Amino acid sequence: MTPISSVPPGHSWPPPFCSVQALPRRVITPEATRFTPAPPDSPERSRASEKSPIFASTHALEQAEVETDPVAQANILGQALESVLGDEESADASIPSEPLAAAQGFIAAAISIGAPAYNSGDRQGCFDVYACTARMILATVPGLPAEPTAKLREALDRCAELVDPDQQAWAMRHAFDAIGEMGAASSGLTLGEIRGLLARAISIGAPAFNLGDHRGCYEVYACTARLLANSAAVPDREKQVLREALERACVIPSVTRQAWVLREAFDTILDSPEANPEPDR
Repeated sequence: MTPISSVPPGHSWPPPFCSVQALPRRVITPEATRFTPAPPDSPERSRASEKSPIFASTHALEQAEVETDPVAQANILGQALESVLGDEESADASIPSEPLAAAQGFIAAAISIGAPAYNSGDRQGCFDVYACTARMILATVPGLPAEPTAKLREALDRCAELVDPDQQAWAMRHAFDAIGEMGAASSGLTLGEIRGLLARAISIGAPAFNLGDHRGCYEVYACTARLLANSAAVPDREKQVLREALERACVIPSVTRQAWVLREAFDTILDSPEANPEPDR
């Protein structure tokens, strides 16, 4: 099957939802409205900088680079990411219970990270993400069918024989695409699980679009749409909506409009009556 998008090696997904808690009321005085910026070298500004996500990520990378133990490196970077993301997990990003669908979800997330890294020139980083994801799926997804299991193992074995990160990234991506086109043999995805994958794509693609990366946004959406449209676990109605959107997008010259076509298809599924049933009265 020829992929609708040909950006190497694959590609890919408004900002994440957040809850707003009620804050205690306070009296605003004229003095409270006056703002005096802190000097550049003040302790207050230094502490504020240390709390920024960019500072935390950069500091963690610097710490990891001087470590020689891979476990320590992973712990340093993991703690930095947790400090930025927080401990709460979105219910929309739940992992599907069906093994093949779970593997496809992990693969979609890996592509959303690896493909932009590849396109920015980091072939090694792209391959590392793909290989790590493949090993993680093999180790943690029980009941994965024999065919996708064999695809992942064959790809990893093939990469062990290669030395070029570009070829390694492609070998893993070919295996990922093959698994993405497989259909679940048993129960299908629930609408809640489909909505979770779409919401995850939007949480990545929308901020990219708002920053001007319309191509990256479209590729994230297209990757997600292809994953769901090619899966037998997805109901025919949702697959038809996604396939029609992919067919329309592939003949549109504007990548901005391509992203919007897919986003509108996502919203159609997210806003469908079946996905949002009326409460009992």
